[in-house]
Amino acid sequence: MSRKFHIFTAAVLFLAGVGFGAHLYHDTVNLLKPTLFFVAVVVVARIVYLLMNRAHFSWSTASSSSSANKKYQKALRHQKQRSKLKKQHASKLPFTTSSSKKRKKVNQHKLCLRRDYPFRVIEGKKNKPSKRIKTS
Repeated sequence: MSRKFHIFTAAVLFLAGVGFGAHLYHDTVNLLKPTLFFVAVVVVARIVYLLMNRAHFSWSTASSSSSANKKYQKALRHQKQRSKLKKQHASKLPFTTSSSKKRKKVNQHKLCLRRDYPFRVIEGKKNKPSKRIKTS
């Protein structure tokens, strides 16, 4: 942008500030009425929003007895139990094993811990073409 444009913009902003200051000085009440009304509307809207958000939150917690949520809670408890067992078995197992039999037992134990996942994996197409158009 050119230097003239910056000077022009600064002059317009300066004149707008002077006009606002003069209007504020001479007719403060008529200038502040719409401003205070706008602030009051924003405050009331915010209060209504917070009340609706809180009501929605209480509704969602009231419906926490749904079957999906129960299944999730059950899976979460199962996951916590598995992590406790894993910690207990990790403290009992030696860190360095010299024989292959001990290694096989440790590996079998790890496989047993990993075998029963409470969550389901949803498979998808791996080589599916992208629908996006490349713009480069």
